[in-house]
Amino acid sequence: MICYLCQNPTTPDTTWTTFLAPTTSPICESCEAQLPTITQPFCQRCMKPLDTPVLCQDCQTWTAHFKEDPLTRNISLYRYTPFTQDIINRFKYRGDYEIINAFQPAIQSAYQTHFQPKPRRTLKLKSHQRQPQSPTIIPIPLHPDRQQDRLFNQAEAIARQINQPINTTILTRHDNTKQSKKSRHERLASHNPFTLNESPPDHILLIDDLYTTGTTLRQAAAFLKQYGAKSVESFTLIRS
Repeated sequence: MICYLCQNPTTPDTTWTTFLAPTTSPICESCEAQLPTITQPFCQRCMKPLDTPVLCQDCQTWTAHFKEDPLTRNISLYRYTPFTQDIINRFKYRGDYEIINAFQPAIQSAYQTHFQPKPRRTLKLKSHQRQPQSPTIIPIPLHPDRQQDRLFNQAEAIARQINQPINTTILTRHDNTKQSKKSRHERLASHNPFTLNESPPDHILLIDDLYTTGTTLRQAAAFLKQYGAKSVESFTLIRS
């Protein structure tokens, strides 16, 4: 098998272990070693690396801004480094769609660990009880002009790796301004760029490629909760 990130073979040296229990990986050992996973300690809400596992200053600012943070929590896989920056650039801006397949096992594992509801272990549920429901997966939409330029939505590409139903119709985007071009004050003061097309479900999981300040995710979360969603969480590939 060929590594999706560097195009080198992923097959490890043959040993008795690999001979008796062969495995395949979408990423070679060299690239795997360069992927900086996020480890404790980090912010309890957004996974920003910290010296102690408390609520980071950014999340405290968002709580003060909204009175109650509309985003319950964010889970990210990797830290933002020159290596992951290059991956994002190839994926988003150079049209290397296939690169997302490298992360399918990690994305599915993260979803099952953090977002897949655990069934209640009871012999028989009471009439008013229900088994926990999976969240509705909503990839953050692109403005139509930007999606036409890129030919695909990177958030939707990530969401499809989860191998669960996704909803791409609830939200649309009417503002084409890049958040990266705005200052922190401008991001806090910016108008909500989304339009709601139907009533939102109770529990939602937003998907995006990169968590930087959390502005886009919180704008979407606040909008969805304003119109009836009870909880909104997010999952991103990379946390800067």
